[in-house]
Amino acid sequence: MNTIKVKKSPELTDLSVVSLGRLQRIDVKMIASIVISLLISTPISAYINGLIKDYIDGSYGVYVNTFISLLVTTTIISLFVRFLIINPLNKVEGAIKQASLGDLSVSVNSGSKDEIGRLSHSFDVMVANLSDLLDKSNQTVMKVSDYSTHLNSIAEENTRAIDAISTSIQDVAAGSEGQAKSSAQLVTASKEIAEGMEQSAAAIQSVAKTSISASDKAAEGNETAEKTIKQMQDIRKSVGETSELLQALDSKSDQIGEIVKLITSIADQTNLLALNATIEAARAGEHGRGFAVVAEEVRKLAEQSGNAGVTIRSIIHEIQSETNKAVESMNNGRTIIENGIQMVDRSGESFKEITGDIENVSRQTHEVSAIIEQVNASTTSMLKMIEHIAVIADQTSGSIQTVSASAEEQSASMQEIASNVTMLNDMSQDLRTDLSRFKVKEKVGNSKPLFE
Repeated sequence: MNTIKVKKSPELTDLSVVSLGRLQRIDVKMIASIVISLLISTPISAYINGLIKDYIDGSYGVYVNTFISLLVTTTIISLFVRFLIINPLNKVEGAIKQASLGDLSVSVNSGSKDEIGRLSHSFDVMVANLSDLLDKSNQTVMKVSDYSTHLNSIAEENTRAIDAISTSIQDVAAGSEGQAKSSAQLVTASKEIAEGMEQSAAAIQSVAKTSISASDKAAEGNETAEKTIKQMQDIRKSVGETSELLQALDSKSDQIGEIVKLITSIADQTNLLALNATIEAARAGEHGRGFAVVAEEVRKLAEQSGNAGVTIRSIIHEIQSETNKAVESMNNGRTIIENGIQMVDRSGESFKEITGDIENVSRQTHEVSAIIEQVNASTTSMLKMIEHIAVIADQTSGSIQTVSASAEEQSASMQEIASNVTMLNDMSQDLRTDLSRFKVKEKVGNSKPLFE
């Protein structure tokens, strides 16, 4: 087979010097491709026509020659078009399809500077910006998820603290109600004591009058001895009644003492519950600051109640001491009266002694009367203190109800915050699921999914 050497024309040599990388536009590349194709196709067509001209002659040879020239030229132009346009466009199209499926690690990396090259570069820049945006969105979603989890934990802790405070407040409220009931009972008992004091004073006055009358009758002599004995018996009866009243007063004082112990115990429990409420409010932080102020007021009221109870107990001890003295004086008076009756029976000379004894009884009766007046004054003061305690208990109950309502409102607010935080966490999880469909390129060049 003969080898035909193709001669390079000067035009082809000049065009080969032009670098394809310097062509900036597709239309210029197309024109250059057509010119090169025409220059290359001419010798090729001549060579092919030379091979077949011996077999085809006449008018058919012209048609065949023209057809071969067009075929060769079209084929070369098609190759240039595929190399310069179709292949780069297919590469861009494949990258776009891959990115549309969520793989943002794709890159065209076209070195061309024509329109397709600029399109490829713009696509790479768009994918890179979108990858950065998704990466930042990923970091933001993770931070939002962490923050929402932390906020939800804080809300739960605050809810537990508020519930604990509410429980303590309810305990304090129960103690305050018990204190109010005890105060009411103590007021009733104090009124009974006051009534008993008035009766004792009346009885003492009656004894004093009887003693004076007995002293006058004793001076008259033996003729009035029987009358004197009768009066002395009346005095003995009155003294006995007075002694019984004083014993009843002592029993009432014991009852008041037990009630005061109960009030003191309730005040101590209230103080302890207020201290627990203060501790729980301190754990709640800013949300429990108002509770701490109210708990401190409750503690102060409990201390006042305790101090008032101590004062009442001291007064009751004084009443019991004075009552014991009065009972002892009544017993002594009864003994003296009985001796006086015996002395009247024995002789008239004993009337002088009886008169002296009656005077002693009268003096002691005045002393007892004075003691009873002091006891009555102490009872009145104690009654005022008890009424003040009842007022404090009512104020404490009202304050506790206010605090309880505030605690319920805070608990409802914490529950709403927890619900919103849960909703925020669910939204971040949904966004995280949506972002997990994309795959971005790592800094070192490898691709990775947004969420593993």
